[in-house]
Amino acid sequence: MDPYLREELVHFVLINKKFKDYRISQKDREILKQLAEKKAEIASLPSHKKTIKMWKDLNSLNQSRPMVWINEIPWNEMDVNDELSLKTSTEFSRYLEERLLKTIYLWDHMRADMVVEPVMPCYFIIEDTGFGISEEVKVVTTDETSDIISREFKPQILDEIDINKIKTPKVFFNKKDTELKFEVMSDIFDGILKVGKRGIPGFWFSPWDELIRWWGVQKAMEELITKSTLVHQTMNRLTDAYLGRLDQVEDQNLLSLNNGNYRTGSGGLSYTDELPGVNFNPDKIKASDLWGCGTAQIFSAVSPQMHQEFALDYEIKWMKRFGLNYYG
Repeated sequence: MDPYLREELVHFVLINKKFKDYRISQKDREILKQLAEKKAEIASLPSHKKTIKMWKDLNSLNQSRPMVWINEIPWNEMDVNDELSLKTSTEFSRYLEERLLKTIYLWDHMRADMVVEPVMPCYFIIEDTGFGISEEVKVVTTDETSDIISREFKPQILDEIDINKIKTPKVFFNKKDTELKFEVMSDIFDGILKVGKRGIPGFWFSPWDELIRWWGVQKAMEELITKSTLVHQTMNRLTDAYLGRLDQVEDQNLLSLNNGNYRTGSGGLSYTDELPGVNFNPDKIKASDLWGCGTAQIFSAVSPQMHQEFALDYEIKWMKRFGLNYYG
């Protein structure tokens, strides 16, 4: 599995990154080819077929044993013996190199029930204008190399008028740069790994992960009680914005299947024979052909009744669009 995809699927930022320059030197090509050959060698092992079968059994609720899957890696702490040190010279080549190095590193040190396939996905370059609000936050950092930090959020939703700050994202497909990236990757990995264009392999639906950044954690929890109408109005608006973005992605045919070597929520890999559905059209992939995912992590602090009222009743609108769902 591509570690970039594993850890960035929520906002699909890194997998869709646009680069200023896609040219790669001959030296960098050789480095990438050597790493690709290592990945291809790992992917050729027959054990992957058995592991895939066990993941399918798990996702059909027929598992023979618990599956072990390691993610959320503190990569800033892992490069002990220079196994993750980058040797290529450009931003784009280092992006490819890092993807390959992390896959090889996981196989060597944290294999568990990992699956490696002989592919190097070329993800669509997609631009997203966002929800119209960016967090205003004070940050305390104890380790400059880590993205784990402490935050204090400045509330930005104080009354009904502030709900209008939440916008439906506009989605744009950058076909030109996607084609350029695909051509370069195909040339580098030809005969070693299969390069295939990939759209967005699903989303997380996590509106409360957004709201606590715009509201403030304590204030959000208090106003579930003191301003419940405002909370419902805000959740309605944000849910509509998420669904509006999903509609655009479907309409522009930017989805890819995720019933394979992809992250399913926090629960493991997505292998299943239950997707896509019977009316599947490979030329027009829809959310109903995919796994969906929902979560409201902050609601571990509220009652089941409030979880239902302020989270699940909205999340079900999202999950109904998908063929299978992971929640939690």
